[in-house]
Amino acid sequence: MIVQVLKEICSKPGVDCTNLMTSFTVIRDGKVAMFDYNDKEENQQHYGQDTPPEYKMASIPHDIPLFLGYGGADALSDVQDVKLLLNSLKDHDGDKLVIQYIDDYAHADFVMGENAKQDVYDPLMAFFKLQ
Repeated sequence: MIVQVLKEICSKPGVDCTNLMTSFTVIRDGKVAMFDYNDKEENQQHYGQDTPPEYKMASIPHDIPLFLGYGGADALSDVQDVKLLLNSLKDHDGDKLVIQYIDDYAHADFVMGENAKQDVYDPLMAFFKLQ
């Protein structure tokens, strides 16, 4: 539903949402890929190919620090999809990958949750300070 609303807003004259729409990451068929416009011509226009390109997560250098947080109540980034993402990062240096799972957090809780400072931002800042 959210994607449909965004498509309607972005289709209005003078509104350019290219960067917004292409930043959406979707996991389908076990692959992490850019936003699919569900239209070959539209995908061609944005990506130069009929289907959205895959993000090659395994090509991220293994020594780059990554902090990945996710929640058990997140309908946009569900636990099974995150597990696929984590599997693609399985060769990442263990001391450079921090995974934070918060069981009762939904998508917006990471930004606007009452306890986000202590649950998310404090650990994130500590991670940055170590790097």
